[in-house]
Amino acid sequence: MRNLLHANLSRLRRDGTFWFMLVLIFACSVGTMLLWGRNVAESLDHYYFRLSAYMGLYFAIFAALFLNTEYSEGTIRNKLAVGHVRRDVYLANYFTLLLASLCFAAAWLAGGCVGIPCLGTWRMGPAGLAIYVLVAAGFTASYCAIYTCAGMLLDRRSAQVSILVISLVLLLAASSVDNALSEPEFSSGIVMTMDGMQMADPEPNPRYVTGAMRTVLEVVMDTLPSGQSALMTMTKIATPVRMLVCDVLVSICVTGAGLALFRRKDLK
Repeated sequence: MRNLLHANLSRLRRDGTFWFMLVLIFACSVGTMLLWGRNVAESLDHYYFRLSAYMGLYFAIFAALFLNTEYSEGTIRNKLAVGHVRRDVYLANYFTLLLASLCFAAAWLAGGCVGIPCLGTWRMGPAGLAIYVLVAAGFTASYCAIYTCAGMLLDRRSAQVSILVISLVLLLAASSVDNALSEPEFSSGIVMTMDGMQMADPEPNPRYVTGAMRTVLEVVMDTLPSGQSALMTMTKIATPVRMLVCDVLVSICVTGAGLALFRRKDLK
């Protein structure tokens, strides 16, 4: 495992795509913060995490390119031919993707600091900021587990497309769940009266989710890495402990399933 990680890290240091994406994410973070930060009526917290919703897509692009090279250049077969076991090859790729993605997340968070001179520091305080950073690291680990599983189990061409499709499906799933949870409990329309248009009395909204179903959707939102990143974008993280537990469970379960299937994969 150590030799595989060393080889992957050496490759990562020479990978032009990695450095390009690192600079791109930092530049995007700086640019968006300078654009949004003109509204000094809001706090730094309101804008600092806005880019989190797109981080899963950045991770997916790099994972697709990195794992595609493993297959297209025959790297995986060469690693197995010299005696490395499949478990170590799989885990080495996961940890390499995780390290690269954490670097991307660090570039995103570092770039957002340019808003401090205009907007001041975080109102949530050091403890609140630390919680958000931990959640960001958690959903990064979940994303990498999912992308590694897809990239290691599928053929190189289908893996590239599948990783990108998975990232979009995760975004759409989180958006659908969030829309369901955002329905107001009461709704009111506009009625015409002798005095003109007036607001009608509030009535129960039939689309409002209640009871056990609402709890289920909240857990789903906290489990999806895209759901966590969406909540972070809106600074609505209310259950960080549950999110981190879900990240650990998703990473372990997906990686375990991927390892079991990768042992049976025909690499010829």
